[in-house]
Amino acid sequence: MSDAISQIQASYDAIEDRILLKIKTHNQRVYSAWITRRYLRLLIPALQGQHPQTGETLFPPQQTLANQTETGEDDLDSNDFDTLYEEPESPEYPLGEKPVLLTRIAFKEMDSDHPQLNLDPEEGPGIGLPFQPDVLGILLKIFGQALHSANWQLDLEPILQLPRESRLQ
Repeated sequence: MSDAISQIQASYDAIEDRILLKIKTHNQRVYSAWITRRYLRLLIPALQGQHPQTGETLFPPQQTLANQTETGEDDLDSNDFDTLYEEPESPEYPLGEKPVLLTRIAFKEMDSDHPQLNLDPEEGPGIGLPFQPDVLGILLKIFGQALHSANWQLDLEPILQLPRESRLQ
């Protein structure tokens, strides 16, 4: 995703028993994806830079969420992620109008100035997000809220908390 993000929403859908992730960009592109329990159980530790099953650090210390202090980009500075999600007037759907089912997590360019977290379906394009504290903090916050609504009892509460150094103010 090359556009600046303007809104992110994650909401639990009881009928699907999944979380619907919606990301809207300033260019009126909408990315919609389903997140299952299994996927969220893997994603939350990955957002913290931890291996989802062993808890080991995935990256050198300078690349973990706790140690990232500068994003190098101002893409998120002018956004309000606390307001309700609003559909754009004339949206574009790069992944299609129906949400894709996310199944894979990949990290790209981690040794560059623009590391990326890719959330991908089994086939076709997915969602590429900057692996930066601001984005990761917002994702942790909205997934924490959706997880509370889902009542999945995944025991992820301890790792849903951001390290103090990377909290959004």
